[in-house]
Amino acid sequence: MSSPTCNLEPSQRPKLTKRPEAAPPPAWALEGTEELQTRPGFVRAALTGGMGTGKSTVAELLTAFGAELIDFDQLARQALLPESPGWSQTVELFGPKIVNADQTLDRAKIASVIFKKPLIRQALEDIVHPLAWDLMRQKLVSLKDSPLIIIDVPLLFEANLNSLFHPIIVSFAAFETQYQRLRARDPHRSRSLTKKMIRAQMPIAEKIRLADAIINNSGSLVQLIRQTKELWRRLTKM
Repeated sequence: MSSPTCNLEPSQRPKLTKRPEAAPPPAWALEGTEELQTRPGFVRAALTGGMGTGKSTVAELLTAFGAELIDFDQLARQALLPESPGWSQTVELFGPKIVNADQTLDRAKIASVIFKKPLIRQALEDIVHPLAWDLMRQKLVSLKDSPLIIIDVPLLFEANLNSLFHPIIVSFAAFETQYQRLRARDPHRSRSLTKKMIRAQMPIAEKIRLADAIINNSGSLVQLIRQTKELWRRLTKM
């Protein structure tokens, strides 16, 4: 029986694109890259996008269809648990004012600094990314027999990690849609900071250009489900 057709406009369908030459990845990401390799019957796909593009919803749908998920953001939080090496380095970078009473880090205070001071943001990423990367590799080893793994890496392109993954999926939405979603998520955050947070990342149009497949998350949930299911079918046939 043939697969059901997807009644979406061409612009809304996941599209394969030609990937331009990528910048070299950082040295800490070069060891053990064989765990990342997609091979027949074993797909290791990267999922990325921008703030407010609904990437987490795409990840949730792909896991509902049967994929395993590794969430780089969750691993980054794990790398900053109280009294860990990452926690200590971050406190040294920002000072004790970013530590809550329970010794966790005040993420809101950190965000208010890093989106105004790019050099501080880079310093934080230099602390967190290598630690989260090591945790990701450990997860990949534990899931080595899984046929389809989605690695959700929000700053995939910004960290120059994209050359290590294939395929790369980008979830995107219009800037105004991103802005409205972030405002709804945290209405107390200032409008100017919300826009700075979006613009601190690589422009979404550039991410689309570098992607192997794209998901347009500017429309309805029904459209998103149709696109993601179509993408999942394609991934399982690789």
